Amino acid sequence: MDRKEFCALMAKAKQESGIRISDISFNMKMLLPSLRRFEKGEHNFNLKKVMEYLQAINSHIQIDKVTIANYESLLLWLVDVRKAHSLSQRALAKKIECAPLTIANVERKATIISIDTLLKIVDVLGYDIKIENNEHSGISLKL
Repeated sequence: MDRKEFCALMAKAKQESGIRISDISFNMKMLLPSLRRFEKGEHNFNLKKVMEYLQAINSHIQIDKVTIANYESLLLWLVDVRKAHSLSQRALAKKIECAPLTIANVERKATIISIDTLLKIVDVLGYDIKIENNEHSGISLKL
């Protein structure tokens, strides 16, 4: 899955939520033009913004059977899944073609993971990623 496909999942979840874009803009403290660019996936945005957006539309990320409702739970999932696959930070970085320091910095909260990096990790490790409404409607793409 790439960023545009992920943004399509977010758009579908927003549509199903029935929440107006002006309300999302207000809740995220983001101007409408910036929010529209964000929704189209024009930039490699950070996951804190994704989680803010999903909270604004009353949704969450589902990876495998793990519900990820906030950025902290995403970081816990990343560390757990890396260890479950018996991968070092360096080995995971090599698989997703990034610098090992990127993984280390994300795990120790020195930097915020980008959507592109998360999608690479999910893809390389063979997981499915979904966006589900908190009342469980569920929108997904198989990787």
